[in-house]
Amino acid sequence: MKIKLTLFTLSVFLLLGCGNNKTNPRTTTENDSILSIAQEETNTINGQSSKPRLVQKSINSINGTDLEQLKTEASRLNGGGSIKEVKLENGKAVITYVKNYNEYKELNPSSGLTENDLKLYWSTGNEIQKTLVGSPARLMKNLDFINEVKIILPFENKTYQINITKSQLEKFVGKNISKIKNDWTRTFADPYIYNQKGREEFFSKFGTVKSN
Repeated sequence: MKIKLTLFTLSVFLLLGCGNNKTNPRTTTENDSILSIAQEETNTINGQSSKPRLVQKSINSINGTDLEQLKTEASRLNGGGSIKEVKLENGKAVITYVKNYNEYKELNPSSGLTENDLKLYWSTGNEIQKTLVGSPARLMKNLDFINEVKIILPFENKTYQINITKSQLEKFVGKNISKIKNDWTRTFADPYIYNQKGREEFFSKFGTVKSN
């Protein structure tokens, strides 16, 4: 049973990570980044392999605009293939995920992901909370021009949201962003993403859940 669940998780990550070849509505400039599969990586947490993530890179991200770099980093987040829109507003990143399967298929018409696959992806393993807690810190540690992150993730008649500034992140963790970046696993990933108590404390302070 465990093997079947692992294979299912892998397949969903591969499908969620893949974009499409048409103009992507998630972008906010006329010159869209072209997303391509760059590599598949597996994170190791406490000696155990975590879910593999399909990393996507924009061929325009090198020496590109801040927005292009942000879109590249956003595509690497959990469920990056289901991100509908990426905005950059005076150092604030605003990431919005699709609200349903129809929107996902509009973004990825050739994807083999089913509606049930998408539902299971977000409803298992505390994936929503892990994504909302981990993603803002990932963006701020990797992009020094990002000072605030807002993420909106609609799912099953509820809207999950988090909004946090860099100073709030540093104060909560007790370390500046450079130290978080240089020792990511010990300073943030283990205590706040993968530890249930730490994750819930973080989300209760900066996150919200609203019924639609």
